Amino acid sequence: MPAAGYRLIHAADKRVVLERLELATTFWQRFRGLQFRRPLEPGHGLWLEPCTAIHTCWLRFPLDLALLDARGTIVAIHRHVPPWRIRRGPPQTRAVLETTAGQLPPDLQPGDRLQIDPHV
Repeated sequence: MPAAGYRLIHAADKRVVLERLELATTFWQRFRGLQFRRPLEPGHGLWLEPCTAIHTCWLRFPLDLALLDARGTIVAIHRHVPPWRIRRGPPQTRAVLETTAGQLPPDLQPGDRLQIDPHV
């Protein structure tokens, strides 16, 4: 998995949503995802792209998920998804943001747009 050299920004007000973001953009990075890993630290997340659905098999902890379209607009949110579940996005889904349950800011909602920015 590549080093978390990115952060996630809310496009409208430029506030930091997640301080450290890992990108999973190859088949093997997406395939591994968070399987067999420990829960992510607060403020950390994993961005899977392209990705339209996820499973939580072999995870050791529940997830918060934001499903996004090609522009980074949230099209659906699922909170506290336990291990051994599947979540599919609506047809426009292009990417999935995963965080440890409880780490996705509670004020995020469908329609919000997120941006990936490199750490400065």
